[in-house]
Amino acid sequence: MIKRIAVFLILFFVISSPITGQVLLRSKGLGIRGGIWNSKAMGTNLSASGDVVSISGFGGSLFFFSRAGDHLFIETNIGGMASVHVGDDVEVSSLTAFLFGLRWDAFPSRSKGSFYPYYGFGLGPYGIIRTKVTETPFDEDVSIGSDFKFGFYGSVGTFLNLSNWFAFTFDLKYHVVDFPKDNRYGGVEFSTGFCFLWGRKRELFRIKEIKVIVRDIYPAYYPFYETYPLALVTVQNTVPHPIEVKVKTFVKDYTERIYESGFVKIPAGETKDIPIHALFGGNLLHVDQRKPAMLDVELEARAQQILTKSVSTSIMIHHRNAWNGDVDKLGFFITPDEDSLMKISRSMINALNGQSFDERHTFLKGKVLYQVMKDLKIQYVSDPNIPFYQDDRVQYAMETINMKTGDCDDLVVLYASLLESAGIQTAFVDVRDPEKSLAHVYLLFDTGVSSEKSDCISTNEKRFVIRESQYGYRSVWIPVETTLIDQNFEDAWKAGALQYLQEGILRNGIAEGWVKIIDVQ
Repeated sequence: MIKRIAVFLILFFVISSPITGQVLLRSKGLGIRGGIWNSKAMGTNLSASGDVVSISGFGGSLFFFSRAGDHLFIETNIGGMASVHVGDDVEVSSLTAFLFGLRWDAFPSRSKGSFYPYYGFGLGPYGIIRTKVTETPFDEDVSIGSDFKFGFYGSVGTFLNLSNWFAFTFDLKYHVVDFPKDNRYGGVEFSTGFCFLWGRKRELFRIKEIKVIVRDIYPAYYPFYETYPLALVTVQNTVPHPIEVKVKTFVKDYTERIYESGFVKIPAGETKDIPIHALFGGNLLHVDQRKPAMLDVELEARAQQILTKSVSTSIMIHHRNAWNGDVDKLGFFITPDEDSLMKISRSMINALNGQSFDERHTFLKGKVLYQVMKDLKIQYVSDPNIPFYQDDRVQYAMETINMKTGDCDDLVVLYASLLESAGIQTAFVDVRDPEKSLAHVYLLFDTGVSSEKSDCISTNEKRFVIRESQYGYRSVWIPVETTLIDQNFEDAWKAGALQYLQEGILRNGIAEGWVKIIDVQ
């Protein structure tokens, strides 16, 4: 009989696992078990012979458990077993146990599906009551004896979750009672039953940390934030099987739509950093004042079921013209495809298109576009003395044209926008002279003239820079100091070339890294 039950249970485990899928065990449960208890004092017996009936070693228990950690539960059991012998005399013995213990998930890195094997340990009092009724010729003689002993147990077993609120349980315990005296009532107990579940499920994952990389959001940089992470969220898989986690991010009133990372697989027990991006879009360019915002992050984990968690972190949205002084980001202010700007540049370039200037054609376009700024009567105003903890302010090209003034950053952005709108490649020269308190930036533009024909631009090799493209083409680039907007192109070119020679070459600024050339992408 016992062998048949064992075979049935094995088949039931194998068949049920793929059918039920993965169901996380909830934090609390209440259930009942019934089973057999084979002790020295009572044994296990179920028999009837003539007028003699003997039943022993059968019992049950009521149990309650509550989660205390990822893989740890506190469990309480109230139960026992009984032995009844009916013959010439009636003998009834019962053992009642009040046990308190701990239960651990067994093999948490290997167990899968709906099975949650465990092992445990507990202790508590065991109460024994013995009653014997003996018939005499004149009456019945009843004798009652009781005893109280202390013991402990070790157990192994498993839960089989069939739903979020119901599970079967199979449990094997070995009791040690009144050790080391005799352990008569100790022995093996096998029980099976069911329980009802409620409370919080065990977490599929834990958010350990959010590492903010970019807390200050500059509207002009919005394309940059689509590829560069604003933060990293550290996620730990807390279950004994792989999970997949997807990150969704949104900034209310500022992002155009929710960014989704796609699912990232995290093996059992491991931790991964998942990058957080945001899809701000052009609507960020309408921000007219510096204000705080919340970066809302939702993490969705799946492992044949879905669990979501949300977390937020604060960020700062800056003014649309704010710039943090990083020349690598200055190119985000360049707007070569703005309609109003293109009309201005094209109207001047069209006058050149009917003439043939051979290799100097691009160079002359750059010269004409410089004259455009001069004709618009734009004036240079010096950079304000801005403390290091404050943002600089950069005007977009049309803002500078409309305001008629700009500092070195604004004029470089305007000239680069005009050149780029005409298809001329540009680069910033970022100067952070250690002997000066303020940084400075001016412009280089590509004349398109090959290095072999540089003489058509100038016979003085100190007036230009030879640069090599990623494809190996070497061409002539012209340095231009845009702050000399009230002077002619030749003066601005000469001043730019002189700065490049003195700071970049003679004083080793390029070699030492305080003079950098940043191509406008």
